[in-house]
Amino acid sequence: MIYKTLVRTAEQLSSRCAFELPPIEVWKKQLPERRRQWREMLGLDPLPPRTDLKPTVTGALDRGHYVVEKLHFQPLPDCRVTANLYRPKHTQGRLPAVIYVCGHAQRAKCWYQPHPRWFGEHGYVCMILDAIQIGECGGFHHGTYSKGWWHWYSQGYSPAGVEVWAAMRAADYLQQRDDVAPGKLGITGNSGGGTISWFTGAADPRFTCVVPSCQTGNMYQHVRDRTVDGHCDCTYWVNTYGWDFPDLACLIAPRPLLVAAATEDTLFRPYAFRDLVHRARQLYIQCGCEDKLALCEAVTQHGYSPKTRLGIFRWFGKHLKGSDQAVTEDITDKNEKDEDLAVYKTMKPPARDRLKEVDRFFIPLPGPPQVNGRAAWRRHWAKAMAQLLCQTFRQTSVPAPAPAPAPAFSSRRQGQGGTHLYRTYEFESEPGMLIRTHLAIPIHGPRPYPVVVGPMSPEARSSFCGGGAGLEGVNPEVAGYACVEVRGTGSTSIGPGLEWTVRRAMPILGQTLYERRMLDLLTAIQVLRAETNVGDVVVFGRGYDAAIAIYAALLDPGIAEIALQDPVTTHWNGGPEFLNVLRTGDLPHNLALAFPRPITFIGAMPEAYAWTKACYATCGMPERVRTVETIGRWKPSLAKSGSRLGRKAADGPVITA
Repeated sequence: MIYKTLVRTAEQLSSRCAFELPPIEVWKKQLPERRRQWREMLGLDPLPPRTDLKPTVTGALDRGHYVVEKLHFQPLPDCRVTANLYRPKHTQGRLPAVIYVCGHAQRAKCWYQPHPRWFGEHGYVCMILDAIQIGECGGFHHGTYSKGWWHWYSQGYSPAGVEVWAAMRAADYLQQRDDVAPGKLGITGNSGGGTISWFTGAADPRFTCVVPSCQTGNMYQHVRDRTVDGHCDCTYWVNTYGWDFPDLACLIAPRPLLVAAATEDTLFRPYAFRDLVHRARQLYIQCGCEDKLALCEAVTQHGYSPKTRLGIFRWFGKHLKGSDQAVTEDITDKNEKDEDLAVYKTMKPPARDRLKEVDRFFIPLPGPPQVNGRAAWRRHWAKAMAQLLCQTFRQTSVPAPAPAPAPAFSSRRQGQGGTHLYRTYEFESEPGMLIRTHLAIPIHGPRPYPVVVGPMSPEARSSFCGGGAGLEGVNPEVAGYACVEVRGTGSTSIGPGLEWTVRRAMPILGQTLYERRMLDLLTAIQVLRAETNVGDVVVFGRGYDAAIAIYAALLDPGIAEIALQDPVTTHWNGGPEFLNVLRTGDLPHNLALAFPRPITFIGAMPEAYAWTKACYATCGMPERVRTVETIGRWKPSLAKSGSRLGRKAADGPVITA
């Protein structure tokens, strides 16, 4: 069910991408903001400072009619990118330049050397860059792929952003050289290098010719065929705005764009790359330059073929060099030894190089908010909530609060046991995603009765009689409780293999697994509120699920109280992931956005949340952050049983009781 919902969402995203383009005049006006949004999703808005590149040539190879320079430069301070630069030995005037970005072959620039060498032998300056983690560069590409670094999504980080910035700074370097012609700059690469060709061409209009190879598809294909499983993290951006690959082609237009592809590519299927070119062609036609967009495909596996290589060389000859001369010479196999192309004698970066930790600092993140009173907090609240809604929950269709009608649901009675009556509710939190909620109604409790609602734990065996969320101990004389089988739990449980796919696939659609679980929880709360005898709703979470409860409360101002047990204290070090959330703040800072609503810690309050309590104290309500020993000792903090504590989201942090 989860996978089918994912496929449906991906199909909708891909089908609407570049489906109906605005008039060309409107498109031109929108272009600067669209490019800004694209850079934002790469972590490049604003652009990092253009610090000293410190280009250093460590050696050169003279091969008669061409030269190979071995160099490194620093796109960020103390972050070195290694490169080889191929150029003709004898030149007259300035030459067009090409940046070649490497795929994931471990030997990087050494593996791909025939391609930049061809350019150097045929009248171009070509600079080939090692990607981070491979070649002679430090760093990591496989954060979520193999290391469980789900916090990359919370940071708003993709290694693609670093790669794009390195390519942009390489362009800065080439423009400083006296052998490079101004305004004649291209970019190309295969596989992962094809990705960075796409991304850089869309981010930087200085690239006048863009040629990605074997890295063209769409989100629908990546989800439907589960090709996302075969991709490194750098294949995708943090999809805040719900884009697809044709959107990138629309940022490159009207510049020359050749898409090189392979029909037998297991990672990028023909139906996807052909669809992209078809959609992009509509804009090129509107721009009056249909001849500047082409697809060159060959019947071959992932990688180059003689047909696509020659097609690429001809494309650069025509659109970058400005030559209609026929290109018939393919690459040669006269390869240099790896050690001869090495930038460093050890073939490893210096120990002091910071590229190996770039994922920790590339995205500037705020420190704890400065709180010095309610007025300052109100201003921070407004800014932080606006940012969360724009960057973290932009793709979240939050259910409308009361008095709007509840989503359609069915319910059935499940009998009586001791102190409770039991009911089960079924509804769809989004089309095709069936969610079950189990409510335990206290027989002798107040009317209306408060309800403590929590998500079912993925590790829980059963939700029978409302179990599975850790709420069975709620005092029946005080409140009822409900367990929500959020997706990936209960009847929609998935194994670790599919969960890995889901956690990597959802962000490319602008979602995360925990954000979707929060949506399930919010929808369940709306359903429960439709019951006549349900009073205040208190949201509960334990462990990682505490994050679901916290953000549900922030998005539903009618939730009266937040109760947390052994809550996770940070989005770092593996999750729980919400897109870009660390750009607003970490969990203790964002929990404080619930002010002045009560917060109760079941058991000990983790030290990290002392900041939250201090914030409440600064705003004059320290008593509203409390601890109780067990869930059985919990009682509502503010409202008398049966009241409907709430406020409108637009009201900001005020109190109504």
